[in-house]
Amino acid sequence: NMAKTTPIHEFMLYDMKSKPEHEANIVAAEILMDSDEVLRYIYEYGYTAEQIASAMSTDINLVALNVAHLATLGYNLHALEHKSNFLK
Repeated sequence: NMAKTTPIHEFMLYDMKSKPEHEANIVAAEILMDSDEVLRYIYEYGYTAEQIASAMSTDINLVALNVAHLATLGYNLHALEHKSNFLK
């Protein structure tokens, strides 16, 4: 039975080599993570991506996607590297 052998993840990032998949992952990051909360962790507490992921009980790659997207919106943030295949 697949349910017994395969862990269920609350989110999944897809191959980000294609623009539509990358955009879909950004939308997923926006839905699954409150950007205001991410910004609060960064600006008020000085958290690293690892600390944000831990505090929000999520994967660091999802945090990296969210931060990269926020940077494109004009926030003064450094983009983080993320892996598109971290669940494989």
